Amino acid sequence: MAEFPALPIFTDAYLADTRHLTAEEHGAYLLLLMCAWRTRGCALKDDDRFLARTVGVTLPRWRRIRPVLKDFFTVEGGLWRQKKLTEVYKGVETRVARNRANGAKGGRAKAARAKPENAASDRQPAAKANKLPTKTRIQTPKQKAEEAQDAAIAVDIPADIPVAEVAAAAGLDSLALDGSELVKWLSAGADLGQDILPTIERLCKRKMARSGSAPGSLAYYGAAILEARDKRLKARKAGDAHNEAFPPAPPKRHFDASLPADWRLFLGDASSRFRGDYLARHWRIGPDHPVFLPSGLGCDPTLRPNPLIPKEIVSEYGARWGWVLPSPAQAGKKTSSRQEDI
Repeated sequence: MAEFPALPIFTDAYLADTRHLTAEEHGAYLLLLMCAWRTRGCALKDDDRFLARTVGVTLPRWRRIRPVLKDFFTVEGGLWRQKKLTEVYKGVETRVARNRANGAKGGRAKAARAKPENAASDRQPAAKANKLPTKTRIQTPKQKAEEAQDAAIAVDIPADIPVAEVAAAAGLDSLALDGSELVKWLSAGADLGQDILPTIERLCKRKMARSGSAPGSLAYYGAAILEARDKRLKARKAGDAHNEAFPPAPPKRHFDASLPADWRLFLGDASSRFRGDYLARHWRIGPDHPVFLPSGLGCDPTLRPNPLIPKEIVSEYGARWGWVLPSPAQAGKKTSSRQEDI
């Protein structure tokens, strides 16, 4: 049986590192982690036949997937070690040893209390001394820091984050601290000294003055901490500056077929044959046009004369783009046609 039967797995970190693996490689990697966890020292020997049996594949198959899985391990001294797994193992080992020591102290205190009241007077001071840990747990700063670090390992908080300092500011037990909230704030760009601690101290003091008790969770401070971050980074001013540098596009307007300027804006460069070919197939203003609202433009001038197009536009574009030009007789007539499908 393994010394520590339960293996903590931080699913977010695992998935972030292994999304490139196949289903077979996932299974092999997890088996390697679990078998390493069951060994004292948290390591596997570097032997292909042994590792192939460990993950349940043939030796040729193991040699094909070995290079992918080896990237997750450090192979030194004939052993495979996974850095994060080893750190977690040592953390659990430390906590178990500390709990055993505390349990032994509690057992001695219980035995002392069970002795008859008329026990020898020279044994009474020792009994009283043994009772102390069960009533008042006195911790040195080093012990408090170690327990805070254990709590950080349990929620996968980086070791350089002072969990005990945050817990003290919030009036919470460092061992019961919800480290995920702290990691979330730091990932969002909040600064520990400028945003997190000052905000927690201010809101905790205000809550104590109003109700006599501190907030029961770090989640209480979330919105205020992010607001402090935004104020520090001047995010609102930066957003205003961005809007000034990149103003929104003006609202679209209706196309006026009587204005040559609107025709030129829509048709573009008269020398562009590509633009003319495009319009020959899509003779209308579509919904994706940046300036004009969707609109019809009358008949396709490559098929027959379009009376909506002003004469100067026909002169500029017609011959180059292959429009059907009106006959002299038609050109002399005054048309009363109106724009179609506006």
